[in-house]
Amino acid sequence: MKRKPAEEEDDVETKDQQTDDEDEDDQEIIDVDFDFFDPKETDFHGLKTLAKQTFSNDADEFDLSGIADGIIAQPYLGSVVKADGAADPYAIMTVLGMSPDPKTGKLASHMQTIKDYILKKSSKSNDATHHEKLSTILSKHAVGLLVNERLINMPPQIVVPMLKMLIEELQWSIEENKLAKPFEYLLLISKTYVEVEPTTDEDGDAGPSKKKKRKGKQVVLNFQIEDEVFEKHAEFQFDFQFSNQNDHAELLQTAGIKTSRRIYVLKASKLQTIHDAMKEFIQ
Repeated sequence: MKRKPAEEEDDVETKDQQTDDEDEDDQEIIDVDFDFFDPKETDFHGLKTLAKQTFSNDADEFDLSGIADGIIAQPYLGSVVKADGAADPYAIMTVLGMSPDPKTGKLASHMQTIKDYILKKSSKSNDATHHEKLSTILSKHAVGLLVNERLINMPPQIVVPMLKMLIEELQWSIEENKLAKPFEYLLLISKTYVEVEPTTDEDGDAGPSKKKKRKGKQVVLNFQIEDEVFEKHAEFQFDFQFSNQNDHAELLQTAGIKTSRRIYVLKASKLQTIHDAMKEFIQ
C-alpha cells in the first residue's frame, strides 16, 4: 500500500452542504481518509469506469478492458486512490506508453486505437501545425499517455501527492529498466466544456424547444482545476469535439453545458516544475 509522503499526510477534507427549512446555510465538514495503492486486479472494473469518463461519448470506440489491463500490468508505475474501506478506486494517475515496443516494433492494440484517435482529432485542429508537430513527436520520440482521472466529487488536492509519486516512480522505472526508454513527451486528455448562452422560444418562454437556436459560446473551461497548471506548461494544445455527440440532447440534459476535450502536449522533463506549481496553486 502506498501512503502520501510524510510532509503531505494531512487528511483531505470534503465539505457537504446540508440544507433544510430552518437554516439553509448549515454546513457539515466530513473528514475522509484517502489511501494510495498500486493498481491491482481487483481494481479492474473501477479503472474501466474511470477510463470511460475520459472518452465519454466516444468510449465505445475504445478497448476499455485493455486500458484497465494495461494499467494493472504495470503496478510499479502510477497510483489509485481509495476512500477508507472502499473497494473500487476513486482516482487514477499513471502513464501508458504510446510508442511501439523497441524489441517487437508493435504497440498494444488498445493504445494504437487511442493514438490513431488523437491523430485524427489533431488533423481537424484549427491550427494545422498541431497535427504536424504531434505526428513528428509520436513517430520520433518516446511518448506516454498521462492518465489523470477521478470521480467528480474527489477533491483536487489528491492530485499533488499522486503526481509526486508518479515522478518518483518514473525515475525508479528508468533506473530498474522497467521502461524501454524514458518518456520524452506526455499527452494529457483534458475534460473541458463550454457554456452555451440561453435562448427563449418564439413565445418568450425559457426551456427546451425545437425552435430554439444556440446564439453563442463562451471560452472553453476545464472541469479539473489542475489542468490550468498543465496548460501553462504545455508545449501546445488543441481542442476537439466527440465523434459521437448529439448537441441538442446534451444541452437539454445539462442546461446549456456542452462537453468537449483538449489535448495537452507536455515535455516529461517539466513534470517536477508542474508538480511544484500545482502544489502552490491547489494547496
